[in-house]
Amino acid sequence: MYSQNEQKLPANAIIMLRFLHDHGRKTQKEIINTLNLPIRSVRYCIRRLMERGLIVRYPNLKDMRSVFYQLAADKLHEVETILEEEGIEIDA
Repeated sequence: MYSQNEQKLPANAIIMLRFLHDHGRKTQKEIINTLNLPIRSVRYCIRRLMERGLIVRYPNLKDMRSVFYQLAADKLHEVETILEEEGIEIDA
């Protein structure tokens, strides 16, 4: 379950976690275009996921105007637990 400090993540954040889990690092634009989510929703979810330490951001060396987001390596087990609690199957 979730502690008082760890509120339940929004549904779109769960979708983003699954996407990043399956596809690795992506830019915000790639997330928006692939998942067909509103820009505001993606920004909000990124902020929430970063606050929880579930995703990290890396510079995009090919285009310094954007950054990549990917799952935090040290939180992979926690991400998989969250996905399983949401009833989402994880491919091994």
